[in-house]
Amino acid sequence: MKQKPVICAIVAVGPENVIGRDKVMPWHCPDDLKHFRKITMGYPCLFGRKTFEGMGKQPLDGRINLICSSKKQEPVNNTNLQYVDSIESAIAQSQHWDKIFICGGAQIYKYALDMDLIDVFYLTKIKNAELQQQVLQNPKKYTYFPVNVDTFFTPEKWTKQEIIYQDLKQNKKSACDATFLMFTRRTI
Repeated sequence: MKQKPVICAIVAVGPENVIGRDKVMPWHCPDDLKHFRKITMGYPCLFGRKTFEGMGKQPLDGRINLICSSKKQEPVNNTNLQYVDSIESAIAQSQHWDKIFICGGAQIYKYALDMDLIDVFYLTKIKNAELQQQVLQNPKKYTYFPVNVDTFFTPEKWTKQEIIYQDLKQNKKSACDATFLMFTRRTI
C-alpha cells in the first residue's frame, strides 16, 4: 500500500499574523513569489475557493491546482485544475506524488492545523512597518493566519531551518523584507 504524500503547508505571514485583505496578500514581494514557485513547482497545490478567486481563478502552471469548495462546481476543461470537496479528498487524489502543498486561505489552514495534518511548514515572514500600522488602525479589514506563528512552532514539536537563497535579490522598492523558514514536524 502506498503511503500518503508528505503534507506541506506554505504561507506568507505579515505583521500581526496578517495573510490577506480582500482575498489577496496586502504586500508585493517578488522574492516570496519566486520562493513559492520554487518550492511548489511540480506538486499538487490546494487552495480554498476564495483564495483561488483572489488569484483571478487562474491556475498555477506546472502544478495540479486543487480547489476546495463546498459549492457544486461545473466541470473544467483544464488538466491542471480540479475541484475537491475536502482536504482529505485532495490528499487522496495526490497519492502518486510524494508531497502536496496546502496554500490557503485561512479556513483551509485552520482545518489542516486543527486536524494536525501538516508534516512540513514553509513560512515566509514579511516585515513591513507601514502595513503593520495599517493593520493596527483597521484590524477588521484583514484576514489572519489562524495561529500565532511566533509561538506555534515550538522546538519540542518542530525542527526549524532558515532557507537562504543566494540568487534572490531583495527588491528595496517593494519595501519587502522577507525571511524564509521551514519547520519539520519532530517524530517521537
